[in-house]
Amino acid sequence: MMGGAREMDTDFALELVATARAIGRERELTVTVAVVDAAGHPVALARGKHWHGAYIAFGKARLAAAFRKPTGVLLQQWADRPLFAQSLTEIIPGGVTLNPGGHPVFDGDSCIGAVGVGGGSPDDDDLVARLAVEAMAARSTANGNT
Repeated sequence: MMGGAREMDTDFALELVATARAIGRERELTVTVAVVDAAGHPVALARGKHWHGAYIAFGKARLAAAFRKPTGVLLQQWADRPLFAQSLTEIIPGGVTLNPGGHPVFDGDSCIGAVGVGGGSPDDDDLVARLAVEAMAARSTANGNT
């Protein structure tokens, strides 16, 4: 997605946060946005309206990074295995949030981290996260970093 082997650095993470917040504002949403590296460690956060938003957004990002898939897709895959999904809240360090709104970020075939969005409906959060990742990929491609 972004070209070359890279890690999730602070500058890229802050740009991803700003992009997601702008997309949220376009939809009249005040979202919390969290970015983690591929191991689920926090890299950046912008809090929305509520104190608990950071925990929710980081949980979505951690889940997306751990499985390298959007959280909404994971929840659909696990619909017939609810105890498996529930078990992850204790297994993954820092905990996870079992809701749509987390999307992995790839550099080529390598997952370098994920973004988690909270503050809207699950569908809104998922849309904002997806559009933010897609916007960052498009910028990277336009800058020759494919």
